[in-house]
Amino acid sequence: MDNQTYELSLQDIAIPPIDSEPPSHEGPEASVIGQPRAMAALSLGLGISAKGYNIFIQGAPGTGRRTALLRALSDYTVSTGVPQDITYVSNFSNPLEPRALVFPPGKAKQLKQDLHELVEDIKRLVALHQESQSFKDKKQALVSDLEQEENHTLTEFESQAATEGFQIVQLNDGDTQSTDLLPLRNGNPTSFEDLQGMVAAGTLSTEEWNQIREKYYTLMDRMKAVFDSLKRARIDLDKRISELQKEMLAPVIQAQINHIKTTYGEPKVIQWLDELAADIISHIFLFTKDRMETESRRRKRSSLSRYGINIVVDRSELSKIPVIFENHPSLVNLVGSIDPTPGNQEDPRTAYLRIRGGSILKAAGGILILRAEDILEDEEAWPYLKRVLQTGIVEIQSSQGPFGPSVLIKPEALEICLKVVIIGGELSYDLLYQTDADFQKLFKICAEFDSVMDKTPQTEQKYISFLRKLSADEGLRPLDSSGIQEVLAYSMRNAEHRHKLSTRFSLIADLLREADWWARGENKTVLDAQAVRRAVEMRSFLHRLPEDNLDGMILSDEIIVQLTGNAVGKANGLAVHDRGYFSYGIPVVVSAKVAPGDGGVINIEGESGLSGEIFDKAVLILSGYLRSRYARTFPLSITASVCFEQMYTPIDGDSATAVQLCAILSAISGIPLRQDLAMTGSVNQLGDVQPVGGVSEKIEGFHSICVKKGLTGTQGVVIPWRNRNQLILSPEVEQDIRRGVFHIYAVHHIDEALELFTNRPAGTLKADGTFDNDTVNGFVSRELRRMADVIRSYET
Repeated sequence: MDNQTYELSLQDIAIPPIDSEPPSHEGPEASVIGQPRAMAALSLGLGISAKGYNIFIQGAPGTGRRTALLRALSDYTVSTGVPQDITYVSNFSNPLEPRALVFPPGKAKQLKQDLHELVEDIKRLVALHQESQSFKDKKQALVSDLEQEENHTLTEFESQAATEGFQIVQLNDGDTQSTDLLPLRNGNPTSFEDLQGMVAAGTLSTEEWNQIREKYYTLMDRMKAVFDSLKRARIDLDKRISELQKEMLAPVIQAQINHIKTTYGEPKVIQWLDELAADIISHIFLFTKDRMETESRRRKRSSLSRYGINIVVDRSELSKIPVIFENHPSLVNLVGSIDPTPGNQEDPRTAYLRIRGGSILKAAGGILILRAEDILEDEEAWPYLKRVLQTGIVEIQSSQGPFGPSVLIKPEALEICLKVVIIGGELSYDLLYQTDADFQKLFKICAEFDSVMDKTPQTEQKYISFLRKLSADEGLRPLDSSGIQEVLAYSMRNAEHRHKLSTRFSLIADLLREADWWARGENKTVLDAQAVRRAVEMRSFLHRLPEDNLDGMILSDEIIVQLTGNAVGKANGLAVHDRGYFSYGIPVVVSAKVAPGDGGVINIEGESGLSGEIFDKAVLILSGYLRSRYARTFPLSITASVCFEQMYTPIDGDSATAVQLCAILSAISGIPLRQDLAMTGSVNQLGDVQPVGGVSEKIEGFHSICVKKGLTGTQGVVIPWRNRNQLILSPEVEQDIRRGVFHIYAVHHIDEALELFTNRPAGTLKADGTFDNDTVNGFVSRELRRMADVIRSYET
């Protein structure tokens, strides 16, 4: 068996060059690179205004989700509803339920100015009216009539009192003045104290004294009734004067409001203006100077504030459809709020001024954009948003305090139309679709962003244009051809495929910024391959502290890894430690021990609770392969334990299945395995070696420890043949492969891996179900049969 049969050539490993020459100048700005499916979904979702065609964008961060959305919105012309100004005004018939009015863009601000001018005009009108001669004459006539009637009433009462022997007198008690009745004695008014003295002296009989007192109380009751009637007459006079003022001012006020009505054709607005006119006329006293000065002294909000308008959403400056990004979608921020009452003396008709609109109202007629993790975290906001999308109605509610709602007003609900776009991570749409029945009906469009795209001459050109535009926009040094090649290599590595490019452009942008920083320190004028490589190397250096610590433990033999010679039942596997922002490969010793029995393959990691479900499944596959491959004519009678030596952290995945199987077969056959090789790859029950992830990091991790321990010239890594397109290796690994001191082998089947590890033929299954004696499979088959015989003899 020739190992070169499976060894990959340098041409298979080297990073493919750019397929075409990079453009010498920056071309027109590309739309969105590598996301045709997502852009088509965005176009569909934005183009259909029917209910439920809201959009959910899912994909990995950094794939240009937000940029693509903004690009799609820049061409968006179909509105989900005519954007309107949204306002609240006082409800004169029910002040605790402010009324909502909507206007074409700019009309609300115009009405606000019109109402302000109206109030100022009425103030001046009332002031002038009170000084007009016509009003004074009519007022004086009413006052004169009342005074004549008062004089007649008082004269008549005085006459009645005199007939009864009493006289009306005015009494002064300091600053207080009062009216009283005194009895007449010999034509002169006499106090009750003097009369009591006369009774005591015997000059006034008790009977006469009682008659005087009785008349006094009767007349006092009558006088009180007279004064009450005079007071009511005065109040009635004030009302008549007020009605006179209303009668004289109403036509002028109504004319002004009718003039305002000609500007606004909406029936609801016209109706409110009519109610406004009626309220102004009935409360004309609010416009008097005395009233306004009193409110000013009390530092109280003017009662005239009721005749204004609260513009919740102003679209007067809007040139395109509204697009609102809500970064903190709490219930208050989405729906709006009602400010607390500033004091107990506030007129409820001015409560409408305390209403504040949320992002849903601001996005009405346009687009509301949210992040999935933000909206889903708020247990109140997400159900409310769904309810708005279902009903098309927004109702601003007061916040709940410890003792109920903080305010009592209930603004009128608004009917709106808007489209919601939610940006989420990978598979987030699938999760919500399966767990939320409402979500299925409300978000019918999923724009899924891929993290990779095909590497073609066309996509390369767009990629290079993106790189140059980014450099120009951020003032970075320009990339030369070698720098572009290095960036594309980095992109391919992130895509984990030699014929694909990563669409996680945020990572690429970070690389350019860091390369520019290093280039500046070295006084470079361009970003060449060396500058880009320096940035990649330094990023790796900054993040690989745990990797260096593990390498140090291997070099000091704290972690036992054999890189030379041969051993039975032991092989080097490869694992990847993923820190999220950085991943690296490390060698892991996989050992196997076997004996006759019926335990099958025992997963030590699984028994100790350190393996995941995928890992457990992979181990079960090994038992299936052993039965189908070697034990067709006799029972499989083996107990084999498989272990990842010195691994004490949870492990998952099936990428070690192939090396585990090699270790088990070595333990069964007694044939030693090469320790200068490491292997990654999963295996199925047919023995096919299947591709795995992180193959480049695993190779580089094993190469690193081999270099530190000393390259022997025979060391290498065995990978699945189907992983060859995922190889994007570091220049150091490529150099050692070119020198012939490090090797990479690619295999299709586990038999090919056995030949590499044992340096002997694996053996082909013959028609009689046996293998040649001098092959690996022959040794395995015979040993398994022997174990079955041992179990059979033991049982008998």
